[in-house]
Amino acid sequence: MIPFQVQRLLYRQGRRLYGIIVEAFSKPGVLALISSMLAERNLDIIYCTAIAAEDKRGGIIFLVDFTDSDAMPQSVAEELKSLEFVEDVTIIEPIVDGFLIDDATFPIMLGRRRALILDDGMLRGIFISFRERLGSGGEAMLYHLGLEAGRSRGRHAAMLAQRVGIKSLDKGLETVAKALKALGYGIIEFIELQENPPRARVRIYNSIECELGRGAGHPFSQYIRGLITGIASEFFKREMTAREVKCIAMGDPYCEFELKPRM
Repeated sequence: MIPFQVQRLLYRQGRRLYGIIVEAFSKPGVLALISSMLAERNLDIIYCTAIAAEDKRGGIIFLVDFTDSDAMPQSVAEELKSLEFVEDVTIIEPIVDGFLIDDATFPIMLGRRRALILDDGMLRGIFISFRERLGSGGEAMLYHLGLEAGRSRGRHAAMLAQRVGIKSLDKGLETVAKALKALGYGIIEFIELQENPPRARVRIYNSIECELGRGAGHPFSQYIRGLITGIASEFFKREMTAREVKCIAMGDPYCEFELKPRM
């Protein structure tokens, strides 16, 4: 399984790095044609992402290495602008040689929702330093933050499932698990699921929270435990509770949670 790379900044020492943002009408062959033009000029595309908007207008973001090419960024931009389907081209200049930050695209969107990227350095401050400073009170706060986030995610997922025609509980929760994996929380499996009375066993591989807590020697999940509790509560339509019975922070190969109705 390959990781999904979100490249908002890039550092390659000694290289001539530039960003190229192409705003164009979306139709078959556009990306291939532009990529071919860059390749013909011996430009190395390090990263590329394309967005097709509903009105048939879209954008393509290239992070490009110009080191082994005689081409200049502005001349490449002018050539791209001459294409009939291209509306505009923006060049992202490096901060210093070899260091590029995409500050030309904003905000970050996840579908139609605004999003925020937090790397594991920032998450360590939330999941580790926060609880070290506040102790059990910090752990309780993390759990309730996850719980409310899970309720919101669960409501949204339930509405989405209804919109796309997913009617069964197991298929709905499977869809949520895939979405959480796509968003980076971990690889989530519902290994047991019972609708009446409501009960579930959830296994999470590579939990982002508990990976940061490896070696803790005790069940570590608070935020994600709250998250899956909130999601389950929305789907089961009653208050649920989750207990972590296995955890990678204790040396287990995965984290596992038992969910049941709150008494």
